[in-house]
Amino acid sequence: MNCPSCNSSNTKTLSMVWSGGTRNGKSGFGGVGLSSSGRITVGGGKGSSTSQSNLAATCAPPKKSSLPKLVIFIIFIMLWIPLFAAVVSVFSAPTFFKGLGTFVITAPLLALLTYGLIKLYKRMSAKDKNAESNYSRTWICLRCGTRYIPS
Repeated sequence: MNCPSCNSSNTKTLSMVWSGGTRNGKSGFGGVGLSSSGRITVGGGKGSSTSQSNLAATCAPPKKSSLPKLVIFIIFIMLWIPLFAAVVSVFSAPTFFKGLGTFVITAPLLALLTYGLIKLYKRMSAKDKNAESNYSRTWICLRCGTRYIPS
């Protein structure tokens, strides 16, 4: 795969550059100590580390956004729960017709809101999927730094 800018064959996918320039390490230790008074002490620990080259850091995969879940949660709390409570209030209405009127108004609103929330979540999540798809197809030239998606 040659670079479209400089025609170099020194190219890699972004994911290869990122994984090749990222190192993860784990370590652990343990020990036992004995004092002159006969007291025994035991200790240990473990840790982990990550190091990354500058090039690998610029080629990191796109982060998934938590915004869709947050937006849906807020709308759910503000609108869906009160509408659901209004639909359920049919059973505690003083008269059947008053409860039926409330149900006739709120049940379609609840269904419409639920449908809208599902569509909104799918649309917002599609942006993440599109970014992931572009990332997996994008190449970088290691000579001039051009990023491109081969056609």
